[in-house]
Amino acid sequence: MGVRKILFMRPATSEQRVSLRAQRSNLCDQGQHRLLRRLRLLAMTLLIPSFYSLVSSLAFASETIVAHETDRYFYKDGKVLRYEGQFEYTYFLDLEKDILTRTRVFDFINKKITPDETVYHIEKQLLSHPTNAEHYVLTPVIRAVGQTSADSVEILTIEQGFVNVVSSTSNEIVVSRAKQLK
Repeated sequence: MGVRKILFMRPATSEQRVSLRAQRSNLCDQGQHRLLRRLRLLAMTLLIPSFYSLVSSLAFASETIVAHETDRYFYKDGKVLRYEGQFEYTYFLDLEKDILTRTRVFDFINKKITPDETVYHIEKQLLSHPTNAEHYVLTPVIRAVGQTSADSVEILTIEQGFVNVVSSTSNEIVVSRAKQLK
Protein backbone atom coordinates (compact mmCIF):
# COMPACT_ATOMS: atom_id res chain seq x y z
CA MET A 1 0.00 0.00 0.00
CA GLY A 2 1.17 3.43 -0.85
CA VAL A 3 1.49 6.27 1.51
CA ARG A 4 -0.98 9.06 1.06
CA LYS A 5 0.01 12.58 1.84
CA ILE A 6 -2.69 14.82 3.08
CA LEU A 7 -2.05 18.46 2.40
CA PHE A 8 -3.46 21.00 4.72
CA MET A 9 -3.68 24.64 3.75
CA ARG A 10 -1.92 27.02 5.98
CA PRO A 11 -3.95 29.95 7.20
CA ALA A 12 -3.66 32.93 4.85
CA THR A 13 -1.71 35.95 5.94
CA SER A 14 -3.39 39.33 6.10
CA GLU A 15 -1.67 40.38 2.85
CA GLN A 16 -2.98 37.28 1.10
CA ARG A 17 -6.50 37.95 2.41
CA VAL A 18 -6.39 41.51 1.09
CA SER A 19 -5.14 40.22 -2.27
CA LEU A 20 -7.91 37.59 -2.45
CA ARG A 21 -10.56 40.20 -1.60
CA ALA A 22 -9.24 42.53 -4.30
CA GLN A 23 -9.31 39.68 -6.86
CA ARG A 24 -12.90 38.76 -5.89
CA SER A 25 -13.94 42.42 -6.04
CA ASN A 26 -12.31 42.78 -9.46
CA LEU A 27 -14.12 39.68 -10.76
CA CYS A 28 -17.40 41.02 -9.35
CA ASP A 29 -16.79 44.41 -11.04
CA GLN A 30 -16.03 42.67 -14.34
CA GLY A 31 -19.22 40.62 -14.05
CA GLN A 32 -21.26 43.73 -13.29
CA HIS A 33 -19.58 45.54 -16.17
CA ARG A 34 -20.49 42.69 -18.55
CA LEU A 35 -24.05 42.69 -17.25
CA LEU A 36 -24.33 46.46 -17.71
CA ARG A 37 -22.97 46.18 -21.27
CA ARG A 38 -25.53 43.49 -22.07
CA LEU A 39 -28.36 45.56 -20.56
CA ARG A 40 -27.28 48.64 -22.54
CA LEU A 41 -27.16 46.58 -25.72
CA LEU A 42 -30.62 45.18 -25.03
CA ALA A 43 -32.01 48.64 -24.22
CA MET A 44 -30.49 50.12 -27.36
CA THR A 45 -31.82 47.25 -29.45
CA LEU A 46 -35.33 47.84 -28.11
CA LEU A 47 -35.26 51.63 -27.92
CA ILE A 48 -33.24 52.74 -30.94
CA PRO A 49 -35.89 52.06 -33.63
CA SER A 50 -38.55 54.06 -31.79
CA PHE A 51 -35.99 56.69 -30.79
CA TYR A 52 -34.78 57.20 -34.36
CA SER A 53 -38.33 57.52 -35.65
CA LEU A 54 -38.97 60.15 -32.97
CA VAL A 55 -35.72 61.99 -33.64
CA SER A 56 -36.08 61.88 -37.39
CA SER A 57 -39.59 63.25 -37.21
CA LEU A 58 -38.55 65.84 -34.65
CA ALA A 59 -35.06 66.86 -35.58
CA PHE A 60 -33.63 66.04 -38.96
CA ALA A 61 -36.31 67.22 -41.32
CA SER A 62 -37.49 70.75 -41.80
CA GLU A 63 -41.05 70.86 -40.68
CA THR A 64 -43.94 73.11 -39.89
CA ILE A 65 -45.40 72.69 -36.44
CA VAL A 66 -48.94 73.82 -35.71
CA ALA A 67 -49.93 73.82 -32.05
CA HIS A 68 -53.37 74.56 -30.56
CA GLU A 69 -53.18 76.13 -27.11
CA THR A 70 -55.02 74.13 -24.44
CA ASP A 71 -54.11 75.94 -21.18
CA ARG A 72 -52.90 79.43 -20.39
CA TYR A 73 -51.82 80.77 -16.99
CA PHE A 74 -51.41 84.49 -16.45
CA TYR A 75 -49.40 85.73 -13.43
CA LYS A 76 -49.44 89.39 -12.41
CA ASP A 77 -49.28 91.22 -9.05
CA GLY A 78 -49.11 87.97 -7.07
CA LYS A 79 -52.23 86.50 -8.66
CA VAL A 80 -52.51 83.58 -11.06
CA LEU A 81 -55.42 83.34 -13.48
CA ARG A 82 -56.17 80.33 -15.65
CA TYR A 83 -57.67 80.73 -19.10
CA GLU A 84 -58.74 78.29 -21.75
CA GLY A 85 -56.46 78.24 -24.76
CA GLN A 86 -57.10 81.03 -27.22
CA PHE A 87 -54.30 80.81 -29.78
CA GLU A 88 -52.95 78.52 -32.44
CA TYR A 89 -49.26 78.92 -33.22
CA THR A 90 -47.40 77.97 -36.39
CA TYR A 91 -43.64 77.40 -36.23
CA PHE A 92 -41.06 76.52 -38.86
CA LEU A 93 -38.35 74.24 -37.48
CA ASP A 94 -35.12 73.38 -39.26
CA LEU A 95 -32.50 71.93 -36.92
CA GLU A 96 -29.98 71.36 -39.67
CA LYS A 97 -29.79 75.15 -40.05
CA ASP A 98 -30.69 75.81 -36.38
CA ILE A 99 -33.74 77.84 -37.31
CA LEU A 100 -36.95 78.08 -35.33
CA THR A 101 -39.33 80.79 -36.45
CA ARG A 102 -42.89 81.51 -35.36
CA THR A 103 -44.63 82.37 -38.60
CA ARG A 104 -48.24 82.88 -37.53
CA VAL A 105 -50.49 83.36 -34.51
CA PHE A 106 -54.19 82.61 -34.96
CA ASP A 107 -56.65 83.88 -32.35
CA PHE A 108 -59.40 81.30 -32.80
CA ILE A 109 -61.83 83.06 -30.46
CA ASN A 110 -61.69 86.39 -32.36
CA LYS A 111 -60.88 84.68 -35.71
CA LYS A 112 -57.85 86.90 -36.29
CA ILE A 113 -54.56 85.87 -37.94
CA THR A 114 -51.40 87.76 -37.00
CA PRO A 115 -48.34 87.15 -39.18
CA ASP A 116 -45.19 86.77 -37.08
CA GLU A 117 -41.48 86.54 -37.73
CA THR A 118 -40.13 85.86 -34.25
CA VAL A 119 -36.83 84.00 -34.53
CA TYR A 120 -35.79 81.78 -31.64
CA HIS A 121 -32.27 80.79 -30.63
CA ILE A 122 -32.16 77.01 -30.26
CA GLU A 123 -30.21 75.80 -27.24
CA LYS A 124 -28.17 72.98 -28.84
CA GLN A 125 -25.76 72.37 -25.95
CA LEU A 126 -28.47 70.91 -23.68
CA LEU A 127 -28.24 67.15 -23.13
CA SER A 128 -31.84 66.54 -24.21
CA HIS A 129 -31.41 68.30 -27.56
CA PRO A 130 -32.30 65.75 -30.27
CA THR A 131 -28.73 65.59 -31.60
CA ASN A 132 -27.39 64.86 -28.06
CA ALA A 133 -30.22 62.90 -26.45
CA GLU A 134 -29.29 59.55 -27.98
CA HIS A 135 -25.96 59.59 -26.15
CA TYR A 136 -27.70 60.05 -22.80
CA VAL A 137 -30.85 57.99 -23.49
CA LEU A 138 -33.03 61.04 -22.90
CA THR A 139 -36.30 62.03 -24.52
CA PRO A 140 -35.49 64.53 -27.29
CA VAL A 141 -36.70 68.03 -26.45
CA ILE A 142 -36.01 71.24 -28.33
CA ARG A 143 -35.67 74.39 -26.24
CA ALA A 144 -35.33 77.86 -27.64
CA VAL A 145 -35.30 81.46 -26.48
CA GLY A 146 -36.80 84.37 -28.40
CA GLN A 147 -37.53 88.03 -27.95
CA THR A 148 -41.08 88.59 -29.13
CA SER A 149 -41.18 92.35 -28.49
CA ALA A 150 -39.03 95.13 -27.05
CA ASP A 151 -40.05 94.04 -23.50
CA SER A 152 -40.89 90.36 -23.85
CA VAL A 153 -38.80 87.20 -23.74
CA GLU A 154 -40.09 83.67 -24.44
CA ILE A 155 -38.72 80.26 -23.61
CA LEU A 156 -40.16 77.65 -25.93
CA THR A 157 -40.08 73.87 -25.42
CA ILE A 158 -41.02 71.48 -28.21
CA GLU A 159 -41.50 67.90 -27.12
CA GLN A 160 -43.32 64.97 -28.70
CA GLY A 161 -46.93 66.13 -29.02
CA PHE A 162 -46.73 69.46 -27.16
CA VAL A 163 -45.31 72.97 -27.31
CA ASN A 164 -44.83 74.78 -23.99
CA VAL A 165 -44.22 78.53 -23.84
CA VAL A 166 -43.20 80.77 -20.95
CA SER A 167 -43.39 84.50 -21.73
CA SER A 168 -42.06 87.18 -19.45
CA THR A 169 -42.45 90.94 -19.58
CA SER A 170 -41.49 93.51 -16.96
CA ASN A 171 -44.68 92.96 -14.95
CA GLU A 172 -46.29 89.66 -16.00
CA ILE A 173 -45.57 86.02 -16.77
CA VAL A 174 -47.65 83.85 -19.07
CA VAL A 175 -47.30 80.06 -19.20
CA SER A 176 -49.10 78.17 -21.93
CA ARG A 177 -49.29 74.61 -23.20
CA ALA A 178 -50.31 73.77 -26.73
CA LYS A 179 -51.05 70.40 -28.34
CA GLN A 180 -49.36 69.79 -31.68
CA LEU A 181 -51.80 69.32 -34.52
CA LYS A 182 -49.22 68.36 -37.13
